Order: sequence, then structure tokens, then C-alpha cells
Amino acid sequence: MKRSFLFKVTGAMLLMLVAFLTGASGSVLFAEGAVDLPDAGKTIPGAATITDGKEAVDELYTQEIDKRITKIRPMATPIDQITRHAKAMSTKSMEVKYYTVGTRPIKGKLTAAFTAQTTGNTAELVVNDPDMFSEADTIRVIGVMGYKDDGATQDTKELVLCVSGAAASGNPLVYAVNGKKDGNGNNIWIPAIENGTVIIRMGKACAELDAQTSSFSNIPTPEVQYCQNFMTQVEQSTLDKLQSKEVEWNFSDLEEDSIFDMRMGMENTFLFGVRGKAKHPVKKQSVWFTGGIWWMAGKDIIVGDWNDATSEAEITDNELVDITKDLFTGVGVGNKRKILFAGSDMLAAFSKIKSDKFRLKESVENWSLKFKSFDTDFGEILVIHHELFDQNGMSDCGLVLDPQFLTKRTFVSWSRNILDLKSSGVRNTDAIVLQEISCVYLRYAKAHARLKLAKAA
Repeated sequence: MKRSFLFKVTGAMLLMLVAFLTGASGSVLFAEGAVDLPDAGKTIPGAATITDGKEAVDELYTQEIDKRITKIRPMATPIDQITRHAKAMSTKSMEVKYYTVGTRPIKGKLTAAFTAQTTGNTAELVVNDPDMFSEADTIRVIGVMGYKDDGATQDTKELVLCVSGAAASGNPLVYAVNGKKDGNGNNIWIPAIENGTVIIRMGKACAELDAQTSSFSNIPTPEVQYCQNFMTQVEQSTLDKLQSKEVEWNFSDLEEDSIFDMRMGMENTFLFGVRGKAKHPVKKQSVWFTGGIWWMAGKDIIVGDWNDATSEAEITDNELVDITKDLFTGVGVGNKRKILFAGSDMLAAFSKIKSDKFRLKESVENWSLKFKSFDTDFGEILVIHHELFDQNGMSDCGLVLDPQFLTKRTFVSWSRNILDLKSSGVRNTDAIVLQEISCVYLRYAKAHARLKLAKAA
């Protein structure tokens, strides 16, 4: 009797131990140690956390996954496609700080009329941006003629000024290089200059004995972007695998479809997401939201002229000249090749351009994407339809990017983690989790632009 009771107690304890190890309590538990699976992937010990999963997958495997996903309907997610072909930089934080630095402006204007100088050696020039000038800078005054060497006869060359210092207001103090001389030939007066006159900063002109000049340095401006935790889970029950089907649809098909769906969601977020951080109302954990690059572009351009007869905006040769001029000229506008991601109406307007001026290439392929190319005198525009503009009610819009200044940062690279739900007693399914924690951002805002078709007046 005692022996029977002892066997019962011992057996009960063994059953409890087995139940605990197999996860019968409801927890997701795995076999100890990462185990290679025959169909790729690994079985991971402990709770089904993504961190553990990522550590169990080697770098080579991650790269192969990344190569695979770029082949799944790439034309639907062109921005994600471009960033995956580029060399993405890793980050050790969900919060990414990056720096942009521009160049000093060259063009400015007067914000107050200048009265013709009659006294003194220097005069204050009231300008829209005093910080663009430093001591010894020379300034070309557009549309205002200077004087010849005699200081009395007006010349066909424009007036040139030189900065001698700064007034208390911060505006530059200047003297004339080719102004009008007084009766004694001593001073060189600055003639009257109208309000709004354009001025151009040129090179420094230092004195003969100068061994140094005013210092100048551009300070990078910090910007902040957040990484977002993108995830999806794929499951297929054992019975579904065994069930005969009229159409072949296996776990690989489910995974491929999930990859595409996840990339579409990421693409939409990369475009139009709003940066932020919030507490989950139930889980009480931080949730990070990445900002979209649509909001980072530094220019807004209205495209075309509205045609009442056709009820649509039309782009002419002259319009395209103005568009490309705006995109490719000015300080800090970047490189001579840009990409236009266009909604269907925007693409249609570009496709209807009948031009002898611009060299239209039928197709240009890059990053496994096919573009229509407009080769203009100012630079090349690669045009591609982006269906998410249509889905977001923005078919008449487009985004012009300089791909050299499109950057991707990854906190957790794309990973594929196998969940062992069967042995844990959770569900009789094959299951994987796909995850990437990343963000994209634009550097040098003026190198990118938001485009919108003209509307009826």
C-alpha cells in the first residue's frame, strides 16, 4: 500500500515536470539551445522574443532574406526597394539623431531702400539675411550700374560693394568699389538702391597686409527621427497543410504574401507617417512611430497650367523648363539626377508632354525598378508611378527625391524567426515572425520637393 502510494506521488510529480517543460501551463517554451530546422530557420530557447530570434540568425542568413524580399513585387514599394539596395546604416537606438549642413546663401535682397550716400566712408545696407555676409565679402548689386575709373561717368558694369564690418543691427557696413567720387576725388559714394534689389555675394577682397580674415564655419543642425517596430506573423495549421487544395497555396506562399503586405505598410509609413512616441493604452509600453519623408522635403512646386477645355492640368515644354530649373538650381540642391515618385494623374501629365526639347528615354532600369527618364538641360528626372499616392487620395501629387540624400537606419535588420508553437502546446501550427525596426529620412531638405498639379481657378 505504501509502495503504491509512493509510485502515485512520484508519477504525479513526473507528469507535472513534463507539463512544465512542454509548456502545458500556457507559456511559450522551447527546447534548450538554438536548433537548426530542416526547412531553414532555427528553434529558439525561451520565450518567443524577437531579440533572441535575431541573435540566433546569422548575418549571412539575414542578407539572403533581404535579397529575397527585393524580388517580391518591387514596383509597388519603390522607396523601400531603393533603400534595401543601398547600404543601410545600423543604429543602436530607437531614436536616430542625424545632422544636416547647408552652405551659406549666395543670393539676397535689400529690405529697405538705400539713399544715395553723400557722407562718410561706409554705409549700412539693410538686407534680408545679414548672416550670409562676413568681413571682406564683395557684393554685386543687380541692375544698379557703377561708375568708370574717373568716378563721374556711369559704366555698363554693375555696382560692386565690399563689406568692411557689421553695424549694431547686424547688417553689413559696405563701401563702393566702383561708385561715384566726390568733387575732390577722395570718397567713392554708393548710389541710390531700390528696396527689393537683388544682391549676390562674391569672393573676399582682403587688404594688402592682411594675414587673416573673419572666421566662418557652418554648424550642422541636428534632426531627430524615430525607428518603428514593423512586424508580421505567419501561421499555417497542420491540418491546412494536409488538406488537398484546388490551387497550390503552401506556407511559402503565405510568407511571400505577408512579406509584400508588410513592405506595403512600411512604404506607406516611410512616405506619410508622423513621428511620435506614445504609451500603449493596454500594454503600458512605449510605442515608437517613424516620420514620413513627404514632410521632410524643402520645396513645394505647383506643376502645369489648368486647361478648362480638357479639365486637367497640362505640362508644356516651358513648364518643364521651369520645373527642372527649380529642382536643379540654387544652393544645396544636390545632384543632377533625381527621382519623381508620381501619382497616376501626375504621371499622366508628364506622359502627355510632347516635346522636341527634352530627350525622353523609353526606359531606364535601376535598383530593379523601371523608370521613364526625362533628360533635361538642368538634370535628369527618373519618373515612376507610385500607387500609394493614389491609395492616399493624392493621385495629383508627386515627391522628387535626390537618392544620394535618402538614408535608411536599422535598429533590427530584417529577420525571420521560427516559433515552435507545437511542442509548447500553444497551437498546432507552423509559425514565423517577420520583423524589422528601421526608419528612413532625407538630408538637405532643399534637394527634395513636393509636387502638385495645378487646379482650376
